[in-house]
Amino acid sequence: MTKQYKAAIVGCGSIGQAHMQGYERLDNVDVVAVADPLEAARNMYMNEYGIPQGYATVQEMLDKAEPDIVSVCVWHLLHDTVTAEVAKGPSVKGIICEKPMAIGMGRADAMVDVCEANGVKLAISHQRRFTPGWEKARELVEDGAIGIPLRADLRVKEGLANWGTHSIDGARYILGDPVAEWVMGAVERRTNKFERDTAIEDSCMGLIHFGGSLQFFIQSDLWDRNCDAGKFFIRGTEGMLHVTETVLKLFNAETGGWKSVDLGLQEGDQAIGGNTNAAQTRELIEWIETGKESRGSGRIARDTVEVMMAMYESARHNKVIRLPMDEKEYPLELMINEGKLPLEDTERYDIRGFLDRSEIDETRYQQLRDDGIPHHQAMSIVHSEMGTEGIRPAPELASLKDSQTDES
Repeated sequence: MTKQYKAAIVGCGSIGQAHMQGYERLDNVDVVAVADPLEAARNMYMNEYGIPQGYATVQEMLDKAEPDIVSVCVWHLLHDTVTAEVAKGPSVKGIICEKPMAIGMGRADAMVDVCEANGVKLAISHQRRFTPGWEKARELVEDGAIGIPLRADLRVKEGLANWGTHSIDGARYILGDPVAEWVMGAVERRTNKFERDTAIEDSCMGLIHFGGSLQFFIQSDLWDRNCDAGKFFIRGTEGMLHVTETVLKLFNAETGGWKSVDLGLQEGDQAIGGNTNAAQTRELIEWIETGKESRGSGRIARDTVEVMMAMYESARHNKVIRLPMDEKEYPLELMINEGKLPLEDTERYDIRGFLDRSEIDETRYQQLRDDGIPHHQAMSIVHSEMGTEGIRPAPELASLKDSQTDES
């Protein structure tokens, strides 16, 4: 008989809905509780998804709901502390923590350590590892379709920790999860830019060297046209791959040019939510039951965090950073505090600040939802109408204007 698992979600915002989509597709998982300090947020989840229990604190949820699996869907800087609190819950067997895993290596490693100490399986929600395009690309690489992998080119925006974590993690997954040997990075931060209360850069780029001849090149918020967290280009000695979550193209001697690879797509195959999050949860349960480590484990994900932190650390010290790195704090924040990134625009702003529900007009928000406006969009509209300060998209930097063209 299939074991039933009780799940709970901490943080009733936008991304928790993707976790709910995954849970709803699994017959052996029942979401029994949510935890969020905001009553309106808790009630929204309880009403929309029929969740019976809602709590203002994580500890009360752990004590009363006794979940087996917990999704940690809070903002980045809370990932480590909430994960640690959840891992100590006597009933908890597995955790799915949102990306980025942590801001700083000290936080990331502490998450792995506390979960191991309490016998809890920690998965990081790099859920795109479960998409058909990425899975098939990994299979083709393993079968030698492009020969020896040499280079992956990644292009993202809206912050390295936000989009870049998916892209770096995805290229690593497809290429067999290699571990980086050294990193060289460059950072620009002329505006006081934040993303979900975390200081981020205006733009950055990095060269990441793995064993043998394999390197990744990533650029963030530079050449933005058609970029995506889940799309990249991989070149090998015998061919090339163009990869997205649901589209895959192969070029080698046998294809005679670029050829689309049949992925056998099904309804619900998507980058976030749907079958993707369901598969992530299913594999976590397999890990709990058999001991076979999930492809999205915290142990694997912390290496992606280290690559990102090493890019910042390289820019901080103007040198190549060899891994494992020594710095355990957030190098970008250290650079800011050390005065190494002087600002031209000192006004603090947050490109995802519209997701903060703590002081919104709940009546207006509900009106928008009743009109069929999705949560994400409704939050943006409410903050815009309220004139909330410090919420705006990133400005176009003068240094980039001349380089932007209409070419794709």
